[in-house]
This record gives sequence, structure tokens and C-alpha cells, in this order.
Amino acid sequence: MFGQSAGGFTALQAMHDDPRIAAAADLDGVLAYVQDDSAPGGLSTVAADGLDRPFLLIGKDGNDLGTVPSWDSLWRNSRGRRRCLTLRGAEHATYTDAEALIPQIADRLGLPRTTVVENIGTIAPMRAITAERAYLAAFFDRWLRGRDDEGLWDGPSARYPEVRFHSG
Repeated sequence: MFGQSAGGFTALQAMHDDPRIAAAADLDGVLAYVQDDSAPGGLSTVAADGLDRPFLLIGKDGNDLGTVPSWDSLWRNSRGRRRCLTLRGAEHATYTDAEALIPQIADRLGLPRTTVVENIGTIAPMRAITAERAYLAAFFDRWLRGRDDEGLWDGPSARYPEVRFHSG
């Protein structure tokens, strides 16, 4: 199961609550009831209890184990296999259809580059989409099919220099 923002929170929380879910990925979703990703407190049960099955956290540039307290709590309390990644230059909406749509809309409406950057960051849309697809596929291939043909789960790849690996 995977999702973005509240959907990512939901994917991990559902995995916590339902043993039938074998693996889950959270695309830039904070796991606490807070207004700001970097605010401590208000932990969800998944962040407080941790997970015993594989999960993936992928964040916008700046969201990682050191800056998102709920992710750090999940990481420290988990026993399952896990990865935390960020995309250089990504924003929260990078993990949505906005990544492909906002540049087109901005072009048609003559919106300034700052509008695009505020929404989807500075990463080139095709690079973001390609990296997201590759790492999500590698994660689920590894934990649901038992294979990792590209070796992306094991560490940084020269093919995707915009992807940063983080560890607790």
C-alpha cells in the first residue's frame, strides 16, 4: 500500500493496524497530528509503536529522519526493513499529479517560475517522476516479489543522483 501526504500516513497506519499488508510506502506524509512537519508531539500509533514489516519513507527536500520527528519515532520504534529517501529540489506536491500539470498550466497562463517552484520545487518534473517510479517499483519488487533487479534498495544510484538516502 502507498500514498502521498495524508494518504502516506494512511498507508503506514493501515499496515500497523492490519497484518495482511506486507509493505507500505509514505510519500511525504507526516505521521503525527501537527500543523508543521517539524513539530514534535501528537504522534500517531504507527509512529509511536513502529512497524515490523518493510516500509519506505520518501520526502520532499528537507524532510528526513532528522527534521520530521514522527518519522524519527517510527524509525526508532520499528523492527522491519526500511528506507528513508528524499528528492533534491522536491516539494510536497512533487509526489502528485501536480508535478506534471503545474508546469503546463503555468506555461499556458504565463505564471512566473516562482509559482511553479513553490508548488513542485526545482527538480525537473521528468526526473522526479522517473525517480519516484523507479524507487517505488524497486521497493515493492523487493518486498512483494523477492527481487531487486536494479539494486536500488541497497544504496544510492548514479542513475538517480537526485535521490538521497538517510539512516537513523
